[in-house]
Amino acid sequence: MLIEISIANYRSFSKEVTLSLEVESRLSERDKSVDERNIAETQHGKLLRVAGIYGANASGKTNFVRGLAELRWLVLDSAREGQSGDTLPAVPFRLDQNAASEPSEVEVVYTEGDQQFRYGAAFTREKITREWLFVRPAGADHPEELWFDRTEDHYETGDGWERDRGNEKKTRPEALHISVAAAWDHEQATKILRWFRNLRVINNLNTQSLTDTTRLLRDAKHQQRLRDLIRQLDFGIDDIQLRPISDESLKIQGKLQALASALGEELGVRIQQRSHELKTVHRGVEFALADESAGTRKAISLAGPLLEALATGDPVIIDEFDSRLHTHLAKQLIQLFQDPAVNRRNAQLVFTSHDTNLLTHTLLRRDQLWFTEKSRKTQASDLYSLAELRFPDGKRVRNDARYGTDYLQGRYGAIPFFGNLQAILGESQTDEG
Repeated sequence: MLIEISIANYRSFSKEVTLSLEVESRLSERDKSVDERNIAETQHGKLLRVAGIYGANASGKTNFVRGLAELRWLVLDSAREGQSGDTLPAVPFRLDQNAASEPSEVEVVYTEGDQQFRYGAAFTREKITREWLFVRPAGADHPEELWFDRTEDHYETGDGWERDRGNEKKTRPEALHISVAAAWDHEQATKILRWFRNLRVINNLNTQSLTDTTRLLRDAKHQQRLRDLIRQLDFGIDDIQLRPISDESLKIQGKLQALASALGEELGVRIQQRSHELKTVHRGVEFALADESAGTRKAISLAGPLLEALATGDPVIIDEFDSRLHTHLAKQLIQLFQDPAVNRRNAQLVFTSHDTNLLTHTLLRRDQLWFTEKSRKTQASDLYSLAELRFPDGKRVRNDARYGTDYLQGRYGAIPFFGNLQAILGESQTDEG
């Protein structure tokens, strides 16, 4: 399970911020069923099944998700896709001259079996400046054990790490050592890479989410559950089918593939070849997915990753989770992760949202609600939870507060301030006249 995500000096984040999925032990909800639905009892302690991030537009929500996605990409692909001299996805905070010359950093803490891992990397556009991996057995009383700590091409290793100096020499400045070692069948590195592969990060409804849905339709183990879920979403869809794509689409795909081969190295263009496409069925009549509404397409795209996460117990991170979804549907999807009968493997959902109907003490605890806010002075993003928040009188947010209403009234920060738009537009129209 996921315990923490930390990001520093990446896009709008200057100083390190951390989203924690550890239960805040001093908190207790009046409705004890809220605790029961949201807390997973594990050998690593009490962890949360769901967390939501709120904030104004351009406050940092998407940047936080993107930072995690960049680390995942580096772990999975920096060994096999990179070339010497490739540019890395570091985007330091540019409004501070000192930060602009420093590396971006991303770190995750998670559990796998009876071990807890803390893995992270710091990187500039040109190279990996540091990469680290620490491990400890289950239980908070056990100290961390160093597996390796790499500073550029220098490695410090612990007794528990199966050191391979050959893999160290094969690790280019632009590649993560964990990625290179896994490519050469290093057992411990492969275990780390597998966790990152199973981590689902969905931002901008990337094509991978729809690919996951398509793949599950081919899987005899999951296809019926997927069909049942989509039927239940009240879109009037009776079935969903995979059909071979048309000859015309194949020709277009071939031309795009040729173009991607020509431009791919310079621009990073990738075209995913498809042999089949999804068709929805309404009362026996098939429709192309493009004929469905944007909300329906999004729900179908999310159905695969969510269903698979619930089946495997892996975490899924979704940016703009509620976009195009009715608030009742968004709530229902969250409740799938809260239901122990459905979520038997303790899968986790972390989402960003603007839907204040989900900001309620009957659905989520205070330590599950997070906010991003930009400093008016520095323009740097901050991340904090409702559990951390203190009012000017020193009091904390009560467990029976109206979270959604209080948030919109500005009591928790993280809301936009527009000024007088009417006055601005009125003046401009007067000037034009």
